Amino acid sequence: MSTEATVTSVPQHVLDYLGEHMKLTLATASATGVPHAATYMYVNMGPLLYFWARPESATAKQIEQNPVVSFTVDDYVEDWTKMKGVQGTGECRVLLNSEEIINAVRAFADKYPDAQGSGSTTNISFFRVTPTQLQFIDNTSGGRAEDEFGLDFKREQVYSVFTGLPRQASLGFTGELQPINVKAGEIIVRQGAPADKMFIIVKGEVSVAREEDDGTKTELETLSDGQFFGELAILRDTPREATAKAETDVTLLAMQRDTFQKLVAGSLGATEDFDRVIKQRMEHGGV
Repeated sequence: MSTEATVTSVPQHVLDYLGEHMKLTLATASATGVPHAATYMYVNMGPLLYFWARPESATAKQIEQNPVVSFTVDDYVEDWTKMKGVQGTGECRVLLNSEEIINAVRAFADKYPDAQGSGSTTNISFFRVTPTQLQFIDNTSGGRAEDEFGLDFKREQVYSVFTGLPRQASLGFTGELQPINVKAGEIIVRQGAPADKMFIIVKGEVSVAREEDDGTKTELETLSDGQFFGELAILRDTPREATAKAETDVTLLAMQRDTFQKLVAGSLGATEDFDRVIKQRMEHGGV
């Protein structure tokens, strides 16, 4: 697996901020919803965040049960009008690829030269956070009105895998999305199968192809980060009309059929971009 960041739409000033800061606050939850927060040293490679933890720690155990995490990167300042920071949600996985682990260790050595000792890394695990949403906080862009109580953080959403889906509705369904990892070459959905889920690509490439009646195969499209598929058969209430295959290792978020139907019922006609994408996909064919 390449460690090169695939989320290319994150603004450079946000990537610079992640590279300059030293502390990651990570929130995890168990399978039953018990929360836990901890602070870690981290490195970033583009928008991907890497940290290490001991396998017996609460963080590591909860990630094994539930890979969905939230995180914050910021520094405390007494003058809140100078506050900046990054907040996000994402999918967290333990690193198993030796090349990626070596790259993470080297990045830690470069970023924290004074923290390097002679100890072995065999009793710790390295983790990668792949963001699904990122917000950048910048309070330097404006002050507080005189009649306003408290302090209002100035937030800008700088990345989301839900781009193209109805914003308000998608935020309400994020807790019902199931993270799925698929190896390169594996079939995600097969033509003719029942349509029980739609998928959002967090990371990787997915090819979509249809087998014609004469046995020939028609390549329809190749999808990547932030794009979604599998919705057409749900909308039409038909079996899958094409096969989707992972061209690279792929991280997906899956939404159950009933949840997607509720999202569409509450949002079609209210979100112009979503309507446009759906209509184009229905005209040109898909999964």
